[in-house]
Amino acid sequence: MTDAFDPSNEEHQKIKAEIELGNGLPDVRLTRQCLEALEQAGFEVVWEKDLAVDSPLSWYLPLDKSRFSLSNFRSTAVGRIITKYMVMALEKVGLAPKGSQRVQAFLEKAADGLAAGGK
Repeated sequence: MTDAFDPSNEEHQKIKAEIELGNGLPDVRLTRQCLEALEQAGFEVVWEKDLAVDSPLSWYLPLDKSRFSLSNFRSTAVGRIITKYMVMALEKVGLAPKGSQRVQAFLEKAADGLAAGGK
């Protein structure tokens, strides 16, 4: 989590929880806490920078369902609905294993959390 994360902000906590759950992560720490842990473990941090700050394109755009793009159609709201029903159909006919729908929903939640966190 970047320094913009506010642990007292409920929306930030919700986004953090979605990122952790959807990506199978333990409690995600702030960047500075990670750097401190590396140094305490004996590593020398030679260089660190948040590359997202200066980027002309936001890293989360491919995950943002509110942004329509033909090249990224599968991540749009319409693309996700189509994917949901395709996975459901494939699971029903036995071409996708049972539980595929749950995994698809789980991954959507992860993408939503990451996009919200990026914004």
